[in-house]
Amino acid sequence: MKNKITLIDGAMGTEIRARGCEVPSHHSSIWSAKALMDNPDVVKEIHKDYILAGADIIVTNNYAVTHNLLKRENLEHKLSDLTSLSIDIAKSAKEESGRDIRIAASLPPLDTSYRPDLVGDIKSIREKYREIVNIVKNQVDLIIIETMSSSLEATGALAACEDLDKEVWLGYTLQGVRMNTLPSGEYLMDAIDKIKHFNIAAYLINCSSANITTEGIKLLSNEVDLPFGGYANPVNVTDIKENEGEDDNVEYLQELHQQDINANQYCDVVAEWINDGATIVGSCCGTSPEHIKKIYNLINA
Repeated sequence: MKNKITLIDGAMGTEIRARGCEVPSHHSSIWSAKALMDNPDVVKEIHKDYILAGADIIVTNNYAVTHNLLKRENLEHKLSDLTSLSIDIAKSAKEESGRDIRIAASLPPLDTSYRPDLVGDIKSIREKYREIVNIVKNQVDLIIIETMSSSLEATGALAACEDLDKEVWLGYTLQGVRMNTLPSGEYLMDAIDKIKHFNIAAYLINCSSANITTEGIKLLSNEVDLPFGGYANPVNVTDIKENEGEDDNVEYLQELHQQDINANQYCDVVAEWINDGATIVGSCCGTSPEHIKKIYNLINA
C-alpha cells in the first residue's frame, strides 16, 4: 500500500487538552484556536508529532478562527493575524521535522460545528469563507473544507474557492446516529450531487463515529469517481436511528449512543476503508499521534 494512501494528521483541540492546556467548550468559545494565542509552542509540537508519526498532510490550527466564532471574544479583527499565525506555526513544525509534507488550511464551519441551523444565508457564507481563502491561498498546499453539516454550507465554502489554482477537498460530517445522513437531514449522496459541479479534488467524511464513517465510505466507493476517504472520531455508535429531518442535536445523540474504541481498533477500521478503496485516511477528535503512527505502519507494511 506504500505511496498509494495519503495520511492526514489527527485531532488538534482534544490533543491540546490532553497536553494540559485549557480548551474551553466549542459551544461557547474559540476553543482550540485559543491555543494560538496562549500555547503556540504546544500547537507546533503537536503538528511535529503528527509529522514524525508519519502524516503526509497536516492541517493548520485555524478550525475555530472564523468571523462568527471570534466575535464571541470580540476578536473579529484578529481573523487575519490568527489565521496567518496558524500557518506560520505549521510551517515551523514542518521545517523542524525535516520531512517534506504538505500543509492544508482548514475551511471549517463558520459557527458551532454540526449545527445546520446556524449556517446562515449563501451570500454571507460565501463572503466569510472568501475572507479566509484570501488569507491562506498563497500560503498553503491545499485547502480542506471540513465538517460540513449541509450542502448549503458546502456550497458557500466551495464557491469561495472557485478561482483557486490548488486542490480543494470537501469533507461532510455524519455526526450523529443516522446512517449516511448529514445533520441537515440530507442523504449523503444527495448532498454530494448538489455540489459536484464544483472543482473538487477529493471527497471526505470526517468528525463522525468510526462505524458510521465506514458505511459512508462504502457508499462513496460505489458512487463517486474521485479520490475519497475519511478521518473519524475513535468511537462507534451503538444505536443507529432512522429518523429524518434536520437535527441540531446530533452531537448530544452521538455522545449518548457511542462507545470508545482504542487506537488498535481504530486502525482496524481504517483498514476497512482502504479495502473499500479509500486513498485518504486520518483521524479526528479524540485521537493522537499514536493513532497516526499505527495507520502509518498499516499502510507501509
